[in-house]
Amino acid sequence: MENRIARNRKSPVNEDMYIHEYLRRNPSAKKTDGLDIAAVITKDGTRGHGLLSEEFNRSHDRNNHIVKDFIPDSELKVKNK
Repeated sequence: MENRIARNRKSPVNEDMYIHEYLRRNPSAKKTDGLDIAAVITKDGTRGHGLLSEEFNRSHDRNNHIVKDFIPDSELKVKNK
């Protein structure tokens, strides 16, 4: 997992599956530290999930921010099959 520059995107229909798999791969995301698991898209167009400040995630901000512990959706899908 790495930190990436990304922005919010609309959550996919099966968001619960992504969050469940994200938490399985990154259990430290469960702690209450002011970060949400967010559906994001990086500057290079990679869709994925990562930890984003509640302030930016809940405001539906469309600007780029640092997303911690980014995992591409392609990896989250493969692990859940």
